[in-house]
Amino acid sequence: MVRENTLAAIDLGTNSFHMIIVRVRENGTFEAIAREKENVRLGSGLEEGGEIDPPAFKRAIDCLKRFKLLADNSKAEIRAVATSALREASNRSEFQAAAWKEAGIKIDVISGYEEARLIYFGILQGLPVFDKKILLIDIGGGSTEVLVGYRGDILFSKSFKLGAIRLTEKFLKSDPLDSSQIRKCKLYVEETILPFRKIIRDLRPEMIIGSSGTIQATAGIIRAMDGEAEEIPLNHYTFTSAEFRRARNLVMESDTSKKRAKIPGFDSKRSDIIVGGILILEELFQLLDLPDLTISEFALREGIIYDTIRKWEHFQDQEHSKHLDDIRQKSIHNLLVSYTRDEEYARHVAKLSLDIFDQLQPVHKLGKEEREYLEASSLLHEVGLFISHSAYHKHSYYLIRNSEAMLGFTWGEIELIALTARYHRKSAPKSKHREFQRIGGREQDIVQKLSGILRIASACNRNRQGLIETVKCQVRKNQAIFSLATKQNYDKSLELWACEEQADAFESAYGFVPIFQ
Repeated sequence: MVRENTLAAIDLGTNSFHMIIVRVRENGTFEAIAREKENVRLGSGLEEGGEIDPPAFKRAIDCLKRFKLLADNSKAEIRAVATSALREASNRSEFQAAAWKEAGIKIDVISGYEEARLIYFGILQGLPVFDKKILLIDIGGGSTEVLVGYRGDILFSKSFKLGAIRLTEKFLKSDPLDSSQIRKCKLYVEETILPFRKIIRDLRPEMIIGSSGTIQATAGIIRAMDGEAEEIPLNHYTFTSAEFRRARNLVMESDTSKKRAKIPGFDSKRSDIIVGGILILEELFQLLDLPDLTISEFALREGIIYDTIRKWEHFQDQEHSKHLDDIRQKSIHNLLVSYTRDEEYARHVAKLSLDIFDQLQPVHKLGKEEREYLEASSLLHEVGLFISHSAYHKHSYYLIRNSEAMLGFTWGEIELIALTARYHRKSAPKSKHREFQRIGGREQDIVQKLSGILRIASACNRNRQGLIETVKCQVRKNQAIFSLATKQNYDKSLELWACEEQADAFESAYGFVPIFQ
């Protein structure tokens, strides 16, 4: 059983915003009851590291307000995910704050790798390809996700900074098209993809699946060339490399946006950006020697739905909810074994952290998601030692925050985990710290409380041998009393001293004076 019967997923893309509203069945499957799409062009004029311009900002917020009304009419819980444009926008935080204030929608900004994972799970809901090794291609406005997956596992994933809008802004602004700019664009795309050609080919995918506007637009042109009716659904439609070349030639021969808008079977709203998308797809066909491509109309938003339902079920499973869910667990384990020499130590610190968290729950009032963040940061708090012992807590922050391995987490969640690990030693969180400044007030409170616990758990394993088996916590008036239970007759004076060193940070976070015994 899941906890709601309707759910809305919003995909904030660089070119368009999509929303799907679904009815969730008791067995965890779902059916769509509404679909919405608006061409917002959030990434229009956006340079890497630049700002979303005011007109695009306003269009996006207005669209989200409309989406919120529709979701509310269906009494649907909303999960909104943003991709390339917001990943790179310098005013990302301002946009997220405006979306919450004006539309009541919380936006999670996800990495390209997390985006590819969710698209893969979306595709698995719409095509019977679970038992096939597939190559997934999703060409968006700002990025292209390429993934090889088999039976739900990700064998390869790469997010390329190649997108229909991005390439148009960089190379293809002239109308009519400039042949020299097209050549430069093709070389740029080839150079970006080429280093990964052998890796993908060696995985020998059995089937190529394509999603997104560019690929669906290409399929529409091919079907029109073959005289097929436009009303036929595109899902599971396959076109060959020869059919793609015919469509590609038709698009490239139409050297102005006005001419491209008249191509049969083609959405005229994409006429100014289709060339960039076509050039990406052309290079993928050529470099990877693709024989054909099958369309999936299910993509990111269906993946969001599936992922959210899994989390609902996970959190309702009281036994399972004691630990990270499967995809997050695998991600953390991969990062842990890549950078940590002492996995046993890290796992004991995580155990002590969770013991303390559970006992202090009436005080901190944090939930299961925050518990997962603490577990992840406890396991990873020492990964920075891989770089250097000096200021290793800062190196841990950098490795966690920038790792491509953190699948299953949003950027906001990764930031909380990285900051909690960063503040497990040395200075407590301070408003003057740039990384701490960047997050909101509620998130700052979470980091202070979680890092306060992690400091004590780490201190309790100061000897790195796990000789402090458990920690008992009691809160009395203005004091938090921590009783350290040891193995055999171990002298715990070293751990008591280490805990006292962390007392100020804990008191600052919780308002209780910690007593260690």
